[in-house]
Amino acid sequence: MPANRDSWVFVLTLTSAAAVLVSIAAAETLLAIACLAWIALRPKPVVWPSYFVPLCAFMLTTVLALLMSPQPSAGMAAVRKFVLFSMGFLAANLVTTPGRARIAHGTLIAVATAASLLALGQFVVTYIHFLSTHDLAYDPTVLGRIKGFMGHWMTFSGEQVLIWCAAVPALIALGRRWTIPVTAIGATLILSFTRSAWLGAIAGVAAVALFLPRRVLIPVLFPLVIVTAAASGLIYHRVTQSFETTSANPNSGAGEGVSSRLKLWKTGVRMIHEHPLAGVGPERIHAEFPRYYQGSDLAVAVPYYGHMENNIMQLAAERGLLCLAAFLWFIFELYASLIGMLKSAAEDRRWAILSALAALTGFIVSGFFEYNFGDSEVFLLFLFIVSIPYGITAAIPVEDPCPTNLIPTTS
Repeated sequence: MPANRDSWVFVLTLTSAAAVLVSIAAAETLLAIACLAWIALRPKPVVWPSYFVPLCAFMLTTVLALLMSPQPSAGMAAVRKFVLFSMGFLAANLVTTPGRARIAHGTLIAVATAASLLALGQFVVTYIHFLSTHDLAYDPTVLGRIKGFMGHWMTFSGEQVLIWCAAVPALIALGRRWTIPVTAIGATLILSFTRSAWLGAIAGVAAVALFLPRRVLIPVLFPLVIVTAAASGLIYHRVTQSFETTSANPNSGAGEGVSSRLKLWKTGVRMIHEHPLAGVGPERIHAEFPRYYQGSDLAVAVPYYGHMENNIMQLAAERGLLCLAAFLWFIFELYASLIGMLKSAAEDRRWAILSALAALTGFIVSGFFEYNFGDSEVFLLFLFIVSIPYGITAAIPVEDPCPTNLIPTTS
């Protein structure tokens, strides 16, 4: 593929990934255009990420679960989401140099910083309203949580986790001038008051911390310690909600506590026990949940049961153990291939692999407490970040390895 046309498809793909932080409709439109452009140009050679086979197995088992569902029409959205998987393929084939990887990460950080600044403004306005009204609708730790450009705080925090985890190792290549934007992203993660995001962000950076120089870690983490200390009262309030079992208001956040999660997951286990092969059917958790719940306090004990608040439990209950096995294969293959790349990669490429490993770990740990795999915005961004190492570490064919036009020299 000619370099100039290849660069245009790269720009389209990167713009799609960055647009996820602002609008899923714009991101999907740009992704479709990038796919069509890539197909029209028919580039060679093609980079096939090693996770391609397990991802195909995941799609196949999802279709099997849909065919075995008592209500297939309800689960068609799960199949339509397959088009999102093209993001990983495009990233692996278009982010092919360390320079493009730096541009990609810099662009994502820049857009995420804009979303963070908006979110910080939202926090200030909402908190002022809450102090004057004490209305839960304005409580920045519950119903008034920051959203950035997104429509829901869980989507916003899920995206920020991925950007934050990827951005910290990327500072090795981007330089110190990016420290302030990355710190702003970290601050909004703290003030998102989303517990799964906190755990994911901590785990993601911790997973690669030993590979990062102190000159990168200390300038980013120290300001966040100050933000954490300043918001310690609100953080304590949010953490204590995890252990509340009852609430006069079902929307107060008590339904997100440990007790509610345990009841949610116990019900999921009953679904899996009765439908181990293909689950209750894609997109049918909400319809089936009351039938499997044991107790008469469903509305109070589990105010929301649209999904299982856990990737593993959700996929097993909804699509069966076969689909869960394919998903775990996909994750294990990602880890195995990225760690393999890290061992053999050139120095100027290691930072991108560390970014992918950090984002992968943040995604997985967050997914123990939310169904982030089912969030289109989060999953698109995830695929883009973790697929970059496949492109920049792919073997590049050497042009004319045995030239015949050399001028012989005489001694």
